[in-house]
Amino acid sequence: MLPALANKGVGKKRDKRMRHMFRWSISLAIVLSILLAGSISAKTVTQVAAHTNAAASGANADWAVFGGNTDNNRYSPLNVINTSNASQLGLAWTAQEGPNLNTFESVPVVINGVMYYTTSTNQVRAVDAATGKLHWQFTPKVDFYRSVAGGGGGAPVHRGVAVHSGMVYMTTFDARLIALQAATGEKVWETPLADPSMPYSNSSPVVYWNGMIFAGSEAGDSGLRGYVAAYDAKTGKTVWRFYTVPAPGQGWNQPAAGRHGGGDVWMPVVVDTTSGILYAGTGNPSPDFQTASRKGCNQWVNSTIALDARTGKLIWGHSEFCDDAWDYDSHQSPMLFNMIINGKNVRVVEHGNKSSKVFFYEAKTGKIIAQTPYLANWSMPHLAPTANGVKVCPGSAGGIEFSPPSYSPQAELIFQQVLNTCQIFATISSADANTHKLGQVDTGGNVTALGKSTGAIVAISPRTGKVAWRLKTTSPCIGGSLTTAGGLVFAGCDDGHFRALNAKTGQVVWDANLGLGMGAAPMTYAINGTQYVALSVGGSLIAAGDNIPLGGTLAVFKLGGAPVHKLPSVNNGVIVPVRLPSLKGLTQVNPFMYVDAKRQHVVVKLVAAQTPNNNGFNFNGYSKGKATFVIPAHWSIDFLFSNKSALPHSAEVVNGIKGSVVLTPFGFGVMATPNAIGGITSSQPTQLVNMVADRPGKWYLICPVPGHLQSGMWDYFQISATAKMPTIIAK
Repeated sequence: MLPALANKGVGKKRDKRMRHMFRWSISLAIVLSILLAGSISAKTVTQVAAHTNAAASGANADWAVFGGNTDNNRYSPLNVINTSNASQLGLAWTAQEGPNLNTFESVPVVINGVMYYTTSTNQVRAVDAATGKLHWQFTPKVDFYRSVAGGGGGAPVHRGVAVHSGMVYMTTFDARLIALQAATGEKVWETPLADPSMPYSNSSPVVYWNGMIFAGSEAGDSGLRGYVAAYDAKTGKTVWRFYTVPAPGQGWNQPAAGRHGGGDVWMPVVVDTTSGILYAGTGNPSPDFQTASRKGCNQWVNSTIALDARTGKLIWGHSEFCDDAWDYDSHQSPMLFNMIINGKNVRVVEHGNKSSKVFFYEAKTGKIIAQTPYLANWSMPHLAPTANGVKVCPGSAGGIEFSPPSYSPQAELIFQQVLNTCQIFATISSADANTHKLGQVDTGGNVTALGKSTGAIVAISPRTGKVAWRLKTTSPCIGGSLTTAGGLVFAGCDDGHFRALNAKTGQVVWDANLGLGMGAAPMTYAINGTQYVALSVGGSLIAAGDNIPLGGTLAVFKLGGAPVHKLPSVNNGVIVPVRLPSLKGLTQVNPFMYVDAKRQHVVVKLVAAQTPNNNGFNFNGYSKGKATFVIPAHWSIDFLFSNKSALPHSAEVVNGIKGSVVLTPFGFGVMATPNAIGGITSSQPTQLVNMVADRPGKWYLICPVPGHLQSGMWDYFQISATAKMPTIIAK
């Protein structure tokens, strides 16, 4: 905040000149401090001066791209909000994502006073950045069931758009690239990002550079080959494509049977606008937990890669984690900055891996400058998954998720969010893993949550990799951070708190309890000299798995805003499907099962209280073990659960019906309907649960609403190695 100048006997004209000189002195001081630190390029210094002067003179300052600037380092030169006044922040305006929408991970961009952001259902909105008033919105028709392994099955996420030269570019969950008129939202063109017959998906913003759009892939956990590709910004035509995984039968991808892959580029790439080098982070290989078919270091998964942005040719790469049996992606978006090393101005690439290590590279060569120790809880010995299961920390969510970090050139620190989790990792057999079909979940095993998850916000020196300070939190932190010239770091965590910290010390200077999980990174901008900080609040898929309250509110803050309060939750952590899968084109094999034999996929209508049998305590009319629901091994399943009774019911697959009842893990999750203890009634909508029948065995299908299992509401659930078609066998 700029202080007012005294006006004792000074004329209005002189007072105006003094104010103007004072603002310029503040701007010059910031620019000089950055120049002396050698932290950013001359081009960025020019941008810093322009943004700082814009805010000081009452003009606008944009947040034009996902990472705030073309270096993707989430640093803002705005300083109206700073360590001395951040405690005065309040709500400027809020906007709801939509009915029953949550897992809100969008990072808005602001250009010329207009904010553009996406909802989890791929809707694009353009609003007045100062008030939230809607200018236009675009709602594409999207198949959210195209790639269950990519995060689908009715629980999509989306992280924003790219805006350039009057166009808005967006990806869709069913792997399309769409170009819209920025002024009106009118669609100009669309094109598939990959082979439409393959179940690829996309959820992150694209990047624009030099007339091209760059996007990555999301489907490696279903055995597809990850890639990063360039598209013509005017037409959508593919310019080049770089696969991060060799074709089946080549290199390390030598499965005895089945189809495997991995190496997704989940998050936005970054292009050095001077050198034309593109940097990307790549995901894990598949099968995730079964390594028998891919021993050793699998290039170029779990890596930072550098490509020629014009041609897609590999310049260098560095594998950040081998031999990966725990799903430890390097899927974070890389960042760039400059640093003086031995008297020379060196371009640096920063990148984190889910193992919880952060690496600092010389941008031109890939030489490691520094790396951190493990920032999250790290179990020793770090056991490889077995058939019986082993405890490993961190879990499959990693110690660092997709969380975009930020960089302060003044403090010369990186700010990274961390989560501490442990899980039981178990494998299926190599034979089962090698029956995998493209598009099905390709985990090669399963994970089970273990204990409470916690988190931290960590400051790291890029010179040494050492931790400068750490703020511990009671829940995971995964959304990302923002750093400003006001000496602040902003970050939200799944404990419901959105905080502003002193960048140099880690001291909390503002703490807003918003009451919901947070899976998005904050951003900041200025309108008419007023600085705003915005954050998509509501949670993430990780928060949902931890049963943390979710929501769907875009919250915007400013100095002197309205009092902060807890934001509304949506079904208290329950993920509500956007739409149920279509039965069109499926073959009905019995009154409750519909199959696509080619894809080895079945939709099961699971109806509680279908008949009066057992006083309505039944599934599809069966109870007390009088039916066995049989699914062929390695098929994927959509359960559509509904209830015909006014009495609440739910469904789970568990290991037994006596003593301690434990949910049975399959792949990344379990078969359990949302809010299983409370259940749903006949007045509530159908619920969706999907899973993969990844190994043969026999379990129990129960209703866990208290007292219902004891009343006989249970049947058998079998995954069969010999069955050719799903069926229900009644006694």
